[in-house]
Amino acid sequence: MRARLFLIGCALLVGCQPAPRSASYFKANHDEARRVAGACKAGRTRGAECDNAEAGVADAQIDADMQVFRRGF
Repeated sequence: MRARLFLIGCALLVGCQPAPRSASYFKANHDEARRVAGACKAGRTRGAECDNAEAGVADAQIDADMQVFRRGF
């Protein structure tokens, strides 16, 4: 009985978690992406949102590099 209540409680807690923000969200919100990526590296945050934040930071850096490259022509 206790095990069943424990599992139900865990399921409710997991269900209350907000959906992770997407990589495109983090690409558009550079400051938030850097904040979340820093928290992930420090171990304060984990999960899919960490991967998405790091991908958003990388995509934003690629876009910035391409702008510099295009200005060279």
